[in-house]
Amino acid sequence: MNQGNGPVIDMTLEGDFPERPKPSLGAIMLRLAAFALLLGFGALAFWLAVFTVPVLIVAGLVCYGLFRLQMARHGVRFRPIIVRTTRR
Repeated sequence: MNQGNGPVIDMTLEGDFPERPKPSLGAIMLRLAAFALLLGFGALAFWLAVFTVPVLIVAGLVCYGLFRLQMARHGVRFRPIIVRTTRR
């Protein structure tokens, strides 16, 4: 059986745990700036997705309608495809 040493507990000789050093004001501001930048990029990506997807759907429908109009002008008829499962 593996007898590991277990976790290392950092304690002073008096039995207290040492306090972590507090981050400086510059480090806090840098973290806030990085968070704000990432939040801004996320908001921009969401805004682009929300507003471009409907535009692409409408553009696709317009293109489909124009394609069907051109085919109708040239006399091309679209017949439904019948899928047969048995051989004759």
